[in-house]
Amino acid sequence: MITHLPTGKRFNNRKDAKLYFGTAHYYKMEREKKDLLFTNNIQSATNEYEDRPKTITKYK
Repeated sequence: MITHLPTGKRFNNRKDAKLYFGTAHYYKMEREKKDLLFTNNIQSATNEYEDRPKTITKYK
């Protein structure tokens, strides 16, 4: 889920947000990392992942 912080408007996915704001404006907001709050582990278009480190575990 994506929340636009200034207005509080919520979107279920990036497609809905891009349709509402326009693709160029949406990508600009995402690139500047402001006004958008991502929840439910959604990966942004700028290839940024959540802060949790990913480790490789070997099974014996």
